[in-house]
Amino acid sequence: MAQYLCDLMVWELVLNNNPQVTGIVELGTYQGGFSWFLDAQARARGISFDTYDIIEPDVEPPGFTKLDFYRFPDRVELRDAPIALFCDGGNKPRELKTFPTRCFPGSVFLVHDWGTETLETDVPDFLEELYGDFCDSIGSVTRVFKMKEGYPPEPAPPGFSGSPPEPS
Repeated sequence: MAQYLCDLMVWELVLNNNPQVTGIVELGTYQGGFSWFLDAQARARGISFDTYDIIEPDVEPPGFTKLDFYRFPDRVELRDAPIALFCDGGNKPRELKTFPTRCFPGSVFLVHDWGTETLETDVPDFLEELYGDFCDSIGSVTRVFKMKEGYPPEPAPPGFSGSPPEPS
């Protein structure tokens, strides 16, 4: 697992403060160590978990699909409800540009390796940062974003039928 303890704290913050999230989608499974943590978080909250990578891990984690998601982005199951999308594959800037506009409104986007593989200049104009001061204060290399008001741009993502569902 290539996460720091403080990154787990970021996930707790995001999932606890975004009850609209109905699933977690991880781009970049690698050997699946962090996938097991995300799956446990999903199960504890009664939400879905899916993880994608072109390389099969030695021990397949729950929700794993072997997929070149850069070549076939439409095959990533993004749901027709808000999700937490984790960009942790081999080209995080590309993931941040490609996948958020395909997600349902209310989704949140987390990116790993901030400051090394992902820089502030890699963040598309349609995203705005959440919890940046918290991430800085604990030394996290994960950053969190949401869509700016007025997005998604037309056309809407597949499965998008209007406003997000009202919280129950």
